[in-house]
Amino acid sequence: MKTRIILSILLATVFFTGCKNDKSVDSLEVVKPEEVVDNNFKASITFIAQKDDDFALYYTVDGSINFFGTNPVWQGFKGSNNEQTLTFIVPDEIIPTQLRFDFGMKLDQPDVILKSFKIEYRGKVFQASGPQVFNYFMADVNQCTADINTGIIKANIKDGKRLTPSIYPGGDLLGKEISKLTK
Repeated sequence: MKTRIILSILLATVFFTGCKNDKSVDSLEVVKPEEVVDNNFKASITFIAQKDDDFALYYTVDGSINFFGTNPVWQGFKGSNNEQTLTFIVPDEIIPTQLRFDFGMKLDQPDVILKSFKIEYRGKVFQASGPQVFNYFMADVNQCTADINTGIIKANIKDGKRLTPSIYPGGDLLGKEISKLTK
């Protein structure tokens, strides 16, 4: 019985060590993962909004600020008294030339505080925060007011209903920054 056990152990040892393919660590090829480049244009805003809602990013591709008839990118969020960031991803292969942000559809949404915005494309980033934001955007005065120093965006009320506040390009500075980013 002992010889059977010893033979079994000896066979197992020969089997497992005989199949071993010894290579030094130095001779192994190092495989580096390919760097993945995200080709989508992204626009982000950092803000405070107290109630759950949906914000939208509108964009044009012809350099104009005529946002009528364009398909917005919607993004929902949970309300909070803390800062949060929403990132809007423009559909594949579309390079915007101008942007507009709409701040909520909920009629009971209190004032929104806009802290910053950021645009990204293929690893390049442009961002502005605080009062700088309003070098690139201005409030749609038909829909809202914006306090440049505090970032408070206050919806206008018409016939007892809250209008949807929005900001759109204030001149061509935003378009120029988008152009630099996407070249």
